[in-house]
Formats: sequence, structure tokens, C-alpha cells
Amino acid sequence: MGRRPKTGLTYFPKDVDYYDDFKIMDLINEYGPLGQTIYDVLLCMIYHEGYYLAVPSMEQLAVKIIKTIGNRWVRKKDFVLQVIYYCADIGLFHKDLLNQNIITSVGIQRRYDEVTVRNKVQKEKYWLIDKNGQPLLNAPLNAIPDAETDISVTEKPINDADNQQNKRKVNKTYIYFSNPELDEVFRLFISMRNHNQKSPLMPEQIEGLRQELSTMGKDDAERIAICKQAFNRGWKGFYPIKKESGKKTQAGTKKAATGNINGFHNFDEREYDYDALEKKLAGKGKKQ
Repeated sequence: MGRRPKTGLTYFPKDVDYYDDFKIMDLINEYGPLGQTIYDVLLCMIYHEGYYLAVPSMEQLAVKIIKTIGNRWVRKKDFVLQVIYYCADIGLFHKDLLNQNIITSVGIQRRYDEVTVRNKVQKEKYWLIDKNGQPLLNAPLNAIPDAETDISVTEKPINDADNQQNKRKVNKTYIYFSNPELDEVFRLFISMRNHNQKSPLMPEQIEGLRQELSTMGKDDAERIAICKQAFNRGWKGFYPIKKESGKKTQAGTKKAATGNINGFHNFDEREYDYDALEKKLAGKGKKQ
């Protein structure tokens, strides 16, 4: 009985034009060298197992990546998860399989297929390409999205750089907060900020806002209210909810009862429509 072929790799090739790939450019632009390092660690994990990586949970995977890189450089699981999901959004990982805790892609499997061309390795489970290296129309579990074109060792993806650069949006797969309602409100706030300014917020700015909101309020319910207040008023940051005290309420009641309390006059103030007054005065001037 023959020995079972080894599925994992001891090495994998890397194209010299690797950093010319628009997807890698986008990844570095969004998350810097740390984002690229996280992606490299994942590639090593995947090829060590074969052509895909199955994990019990994404949180456990994030912890392992932090231990691999070192918590001196990355400490937050949320940041690692953001990078992983962003990689799926730009086509570096298969998004549908990622949602099932399976990490692979067409490009990863092409490279694996090239290295193991002489090995009789079973390539059926989660296999996404045909014998010519092209995406299967009916891949296992899920079809491949049109946007899923991963990095190949020998080819560059045919994508418009400007088109990729303009896709910097708040992504719904990012996990900013474990509370779904708070996470959704925070994403709406970030979308509002991006809409109201010329250039989108940088990842570091978004992380700063997330940390700022995390330190505010006594619980998630209050943080949701703080975030909604900032969103509704179009603010750039977060401010505590003002709670009116009993003294202020009494003072307001006294002011309403006695009129103006500043002492400058004792008659009721009126509000004027200055645009209408200006037009009226201009009309009188013409008649004269």
C-alpha cells in the first residue's frame, strides 16, 4: 500500500511583481505593512495545510495570528479580522467560503496546483478551478463571484487602478463592535463622515474613532445613543449625551414665566425674516 501524498507544502512561490498587483497595493494602502504581514502569515498557514485552511472560528484564528506576529505589533483581534475580511472584499480570499470559516481562493489554488502538478493529491473539497486553472462555474459549496480574481504567480490581475482606489467604503463585513446594533450605527457614522469630506477616512482614523466611542458611556445602549447623536447632527466626533438637571429645568420654567432675565428690556423678543424685510425695503426704494 503506497504512502499517502503529502498535502501541505514546504514552500510556495512568490512572483517578483507581487507588489505591482493592484490588490496588494490596496491592502497596503488600507492597512500598511502590518496588513501585508497578516496576509503573508495566512498564506503560510494555508499552504502548510494544503490549498485551504479550515478554522473553528475566526476569533481563534485572529489570536493565533497575533501570537505569530507578536502582540508588540498587533494586539486587537478586531484589527486582524478587519484585514482578513478586507482581503476577501478585494478578491484575495473567496468571500463565500470565508463566511464558512474556510480560507482559500482561485489564486491560492492555482499556485498550489502548479507546485503539486506531479503529486497525486486529492483536490476535490472546496476546489475552485478546472484542469486549466480557470474558475469552475459550479464550484463546491458556492459559485465564484465575478470579482474573485486572486493573485497568480505568473499573471497580473486585469483591474483598473483608479477603480480599485475608489472602492474605499465602510464594509459591512468589518467587525467594529460585538454588539450588532452599535456596530451598524458606527458604520453609518463612518459613511456619513466619508460622504461629508473630500477623501475617505484612513483606517487609523476609523480605529481612533472606534476606540474613542468605546471609552464613552456606561454601556452599549448609551454608546449607541452617543453615536446616533453624532450621526444625526453631522458631527466629526462623539460627545456625551447632555442630561438636563432639575435646576436647569426650573430655571427654564422661571425664564419662560418672567420673560427675559438678562435685564436689557422687558418686552417680548420677535423673530424676523430678514430676507423678506430686505426685499420689502428694496421694493420701497425702487418706488421712490
